[in-house]
Amino acid sequence: MPSDIVAPTLLALPGVSVRAANSHNATSRARALDGLLRWQLAQLEHELADAARILFGAAPGTAGTTLTERRARAARAAGYEVHHFRKRIEPRLCLLLADMLAADSEEVAAVHAVPPVLTATSQGPLRLPADVFAWEVVEHERMLSKLWAAVYALRADLLDLARLVSMDAPDHDRYQAVDTALWRYGQVLAEADEYRGAYGDALLHTGTRLPPRGLAQLAGWIPPIPEAATDQLSVVARIATTQQDFLAQVDDTDRDTWHTAFTTIERTAS
Repeated sequence: MPSDIVAPTLLALPGVSVRAANSHNATSRARALDGLLRWQLAQLEHELADAARILFGAAPGTAGTTLTERRARAARAAGYEVHHFRKRIEPRLCLLLADMLAADSEEVAAVHAVPPVLTATSQGPLRLPADVFAWEVVEHERMLSKLWAAVYALRADLLDLARLVSMDAPDHDRYQAVDTALWRYGQVLAEADEYRGAYGDALLHTGTRLPPRGLAQLAGWIPPIPEAATDQLSVVARIATTQQDFLAQVDDTDRDTWHTAFTTIERTAS
């Protein structure tokens, strides 16, 4: 999606900027907007969903086609004459998508954080001066990086679980994926609590008011678990050396609660 044909208002949406690899670059934001639009269209549940995906080029076989062609196909999919579709239905679809983008940006503005920026270097290994302040800066970045690494690992396994559910994978595979997500969540809690022990409940240099444990929300939906249970998950994750060791030490009730929550979501989705 070329940035010069996109309204600046869309490129400035918080939900677009936060997803861009470089939020200061218009082309990068345009790519992020294209991905966000496709994601929103894929998730759309509406009687005109198929028509919307065709109109905006997100349906198979529509990439590279003209707006006139897509409009004609979308009108047929929705059961309308093309001129009526253009005048009456198309504005409704645009408004629907605009509302979804606005809701996404509101959610992002309320809950988001900026991970540490990684930059490539060819100047050899990092060398620090023998200075306590330099050591403190590096120690903070080290702990923050470990926390974000745990968040991204949790995100990866939640995505894997969603994929298995959508593919109607065998129960054993889905059960194992839920267990893996629980282990990853425990690791996030453990890293968050290590950070809290050193720096308190405020995440420094991340542009967020989320507490350290709150970063888990950015990985995906997390079942509501009592604080006492999350405390225990954190403790177990801190001492467990493997996923098997972790699961063996987790309270059966907490593990069942976690599994039940995801099973309920699967039934609702189906």
